[in-house]
Amino acid sequence: MKKLILCCAFIPFFFAQVFGQNTGEIKGTVYDSQNKQTLPGASVYVKVGDNLIGVLSDLNGNYTIKPLSAGIYNVTIKYTGMETVIINNVTVDPAKITYIDDMYLAEAVITIGGNMPIIYGYTDPIIDPDPKITIRPKQFKDIAGNTNINKIISSMTSEITVTENDELYFRGSRSDNFVYIVDGVKSIDGQAHIPSGAIGSMTVYTGGVPAAYGDFTGGVIVIESMGYFDWLNSRR
Repeated sequence: MKKLILCCAFIPFFFAQVFGQNTGEIKGTVYDSQNKQTLPGASVYVKVGDNLIGVLSDLNGNYTIKPLSAGIYNVTIKYTGMETVIINNVTVDPAKITYIDDMYLAEAVITIGGNMPIIYGYTDPIIDPDPKITIRPKQFKDIAGNTNINKIISSMTSEITVTENDELYFRGSRSDNFVYIVDGVKSIDGQAHIPSGAIGSMTVYTGGVPAAYGDFTGGVIVIESMGYFDWLNSRR
């Protein structure tokens, strides 16, 4: 009976993990075309069946629609007194962020019969915009203090600094404003708990964090441990 209860307890967690890893998100920014200022409070949504999934743009005009199953969506942007914009055929991939070009809304001109929305077609970017840096053992062997993971991380990008107390800061964010993911598992105390010599690869996201890792304004450090045979080869 105890085993049955334990298995049942893990079922919701399992499905939550699978769902999280198979969903993506859409990000973008809305502007006022006249003064070129960001436009907070714009309604941005997609239609899924008979339901609408969306948000209001924040104080900086930014919006994030998530979670979204992989697929193709039409994104609608509305703001009182402004023309409505629709971006067609926006592709969402699992565990990835789809970025939409900045949208500039113009003042609506009232016409008989109502205004038609402005239609744009989405095209996939040639360059993947996810800001990430990956480093492997051979690359950080020559880094001073390479036994200290935080020092290795801070050497990867100028956007990350390490304090005298060995705390990491992402773009000025506090050290608790990021997360470690080690072999697919999120650290519950914000520490990696893995020696630098056991790291097979380390990827740092300083923005554009994939949906599978959650919503973080600081950054995410994804570590994959080194396999046994890789470890042997690294010692030769």
